[in-house]
Amino acid sequence: MKIILGIICGLVVLFAGGCALLLVFAEFTDSGAAPLALIPGGIAALNVLVLMALFGRSQPQRWAFYVLAVLDVIGAIVMAILWSSISFQVSDIWTLAVPVIGVLLLKAVLTVLVARKLPERGNPPQG
Repeated sequence: MKIILGIICGLVVLFAGGCALLLVFAEFTDSGAAPLALIPGGIAALNVLVLMALFGRSQPQRWAFYVLAVLDVIGAIVMAILWSSISFQVSDIWTLAVPVIGVLLLKAVLTVLVARKLPERGNPPQG
């Protein structure tokens, strides 16, 4: 459970961090996109906090786990709304939307389960 959550969080850090960097670099073209970089940058930062807690690099922060789980559920809801709104125009959007919604919900459930197993102080969760 810890390893699967670590893999998914690592992939989210790469994707969200890349999106944040692209939005920051888009600011150089005078697009005004730098403030939007705070959203994926914050998501990447929360995932980094979770990864550091999972693998014992820092003290576990329970709030980061729960905030990240809520954001994952919100992301799944947004993806479902997007899927339903453009499914009439793009007939095979489900091939992308369903796996993304499933992974986001799986990540939210794993995040809550791991957060409940967190020790009060000291060692990272085992198993």
